[in-house]
Amino acid sequence: FERSYDRCHCPDGSARQLAAVVGDGSRVERLQTIRVPFLVLHGSADPLIPLACGEDTAKHVPDAKLEVVAGMGHDITNANAPIVAKHVIDHARSVLS
Repeated sequence: FERSYDRCHCPDGSARQLAAVVGDGSRVERLQTIRVPFLVLHGSADPLIPLACGEDTAKHVPDAKLEVVAGMGHDITNANAPIVAKHVIDHARSVLS
C-alpha cells in the first residue's frame, strides 16, 4: 500500500480527472460512430464508475460486447488479472477467427 501511495498519490490529478470527465459532456454520438470490434470490461464492484456506466457505453457502441467481472473494483489486481486477460484474449480471438 505504501509503495502504491508513494507512486501515484496526486490529489490535484484527481481533481483534474474529474474536471475532464465533467467537461467532456455526452459521448453518445461519438460512441455510435465506432465500427470496430468493441469490448467493454467492467467490474461489478467498481466504486469509482458504476456498472450502469459500462452498460450504457456498451449499449451505445454498435455490436459491443459487455463482460462484467464479478467482484472486481476499478483496478486490475493480481487476483483478477487472469480473468481480465481471458476476456481480452477471448475477444481478440473472436475478432481474428
